[in-house]
Amino acid sequence: MINIIILLVILGYSAWVLVRFLRKSRQGACAGCSSSKSCSGCAGSALDEQHRKTTTIHKG
Repeated sequence: MINIIILLVILGYSAWVLVRFLRKSRQGACAGCSSSKSCSGCAGSALDEQHRKTTTIHKG
């Protein structure tokens, strides 16, 4: 009986970690980063993304 409980706890935790990973990966590398506000690498990529948004060429 205890083996089943331990197995369910391990499987539940694994599923939770997988779901959390997938949600963060959809946001992008830096958006999902826990230190995205203070990381210089994340701040630089946010500026690059903002630059790309403002310099897109519209076809029409």
